[in-house]
Amino acid sequence: MLKEKVAVITGSSRGIGKEIAHLFLQNHAKVVICGSTKENASKTLEDFVSMGFSEADMMAVGMDMRDMDSIQNCIQEIIQMFGRIDVLVNNAGITSSASLLDTSDSDFQNMFDINVFGTVKVTREVVKYMKEIGGSIINTSSMVGINGGRNQASYAASKSAINGLTLSLAKELGGYNIRVNAVAPGVVETDMMRNSVSDQMKEMLIRMTPLARTAKPTDLAGAYLYLASDLSSFTTGAIIKVDGGLVL
Repeated sequence: MLKEKVAVITGSSRGIGKEIAHLFLQNHAKVVICGSTKENASKTLEDFVSMGFSEADMMAVGMDMRDMDSIQNCIQEIIQMFGRIDVLVNNAGITSSASLLDTSDSDFQNMFDINVFGTVKVTREVVKYMKEIGGSIINTSSMVGINGGRNQASYAASKSAINGLTLSLAKELGGYNIRVNAVAPGVVETDMMRNSVSDQMKEMLIRMTPLARTAKPTDLAGAYLYLASDLSSFTTGAIIKVDGGLVL
């Protein structure tokens, strides 16, 4: 489905991003694994090599989502190695679970620096190259970006911004044959979720979910594969909920 396509996936050294990278490799993409450090990304690349994937089809980079120089240098390295970028998955992000009164201005700023401004910076750099050939940009949103979340004001606000960015860029970049969509996960079993959602809150969310369970990263990756592939060639501006029916 993705043969010869070059896919850059931020936040892909673990969790959802790692599973997206795995599925893309299974579908014959050339995958750039982006971690917060090159060491983390390289460990993931080694994991994939041990599974039998060719190292020639992968690249590991360390990208600081808050540093424009780091982002520009990484994108230039990717272009030098693969010559093009067909798919960008903006998956890197942080979360938070704190009341408004316990969330400082700097907490809000850090959330937006990574989740929103980092996404904008990476996208801007990639579009410089992608506009010549077209492509697919996929942003990771969240159910709380649509429905809000108790004690998640900063995180929900950042993901609402991602939704607005997705819709606006779909309109702006369509003329370059660049499709822009988002995936909005529900409760997913990742380290980030386990560190931010209490067992009590998790059980409550499961009771509210029609499919009556949390998701695994493998439950999410298929939506990204669809949006990255030519199967979604006439899909843009979509925010696809993959939340077990939690937000209806």
